[in-house]
Amino acid sequence: MSNAKEATEFTATANHALMEALFWEDVQDFENASRGFIASLDDPVIMNAHGRAVWNLDAFPFLAEETAPPSVNPSLWRQSRLVANYHGLFKVTNGVYQIRGFDLSVMSIIESDKGYVVIDPLVSVDVARAGMELFYKHVGHKPVMAVIY
Repeated sequence: MSNAKEATEFTATANHALMEALFWEDVQDFENASRGFIASLDDPVIMNAHGRAVWNLDAFPFLAEETAPPSVNPSLWRQSRLVANYHGLFKVTNGVYQIRGFDLSVMSIIESDKGYVVIDPLVSVDVARAGMELFYKHVGHKPVMAVIY
C-alpha cells in the first residue's frame, strides 16, 4: 500500500497545463540518451563491502509508465525515465566516456596515452568502484592519473 498523497488541485492543474504545452511526440531525447551505450551491470544492485545495497538500478519500475501522475511535473517525469532506462557505460566521443545512472551524478572519464582522468567520481566509493570496474572491463586498464571533483 502506498503512502503517496494525491496532487492538490493547483498542482494537478499546473502539471496538466505543462503536459499540454510540450511536444511529447519528439523522442529525440530518448535517442540521444541511448547513443554511445556500451554496457551496464549484469546485477542491477550495487552493494557495499558489508553486503548492503547502496544503489539499485531496478528500483524505479513505476517509471515504465509514460505519463506522469498528476502529482509529478511531466518534464521531471520524462527526465527520470531517461535516467532510469539508460544507465551504464557510454562512449561520448573518442577517448571520453561516462558512467550514468549509478547514482545522482554522472562520472566522466577521459582517456590519455598514460592513463585516465576521472571527473566527478560519483557520490560514494561503492558506486564509483562499480562504475570503474565496468569501465575497465569494457575499455581497458590504465592508471587513474587525476580525479577532478
